[in-house]
Amino acid sequence: MIEKTCDLWNEPAEYRCILTSAAVADGEAVLESRSAVSAARKFAGLAPDLGRLLTSRGNHVHLIRPGLCSFPIKQYQWSGPSLQVIERSARELAELVGEAKTLLPRPGCAPGELAWEDVQKAISFLPDNIVVVNDT
Repeated sequence: MIEKTCDLWNEPAEYRCILTSAAVADGEAVLESRSAVSAARKFAGLAPDLGRLLTSRGNHVHLIRPGLCSFPIKQYQWSGPSLQVIERSARELAELVGEAKTLLPRPGCAPGELAWEDVQKAISFLPDNIVVVNDT
């Protein structure tokens, strides 16, 4: 795992991740994180597409569009980010992307949430092709 201060959408990569929860309302994924809201502005139909994946396949890492993956950080919409969910998602992501360069926003580290030091320990096994983006 490499850490880098850069923009999720402008840094060259084969995959980009958006941070998600398991929440679905009226068939659409509830997009709460800054990365997910930003992606929804870039990709029409993102919320219903992710909602279908969450409903049919569960709260896991999903390839939503070519080069765009969901990365669950919460088990439920109203729960806070979970180190266990983040670690599971990191393992699923590593398996999905293989050796492709992948950008992942700091999972669960929005203001008032998990400490980066704790998250960093939980995902320290990630290979160096996965770049954790610090865009703050």
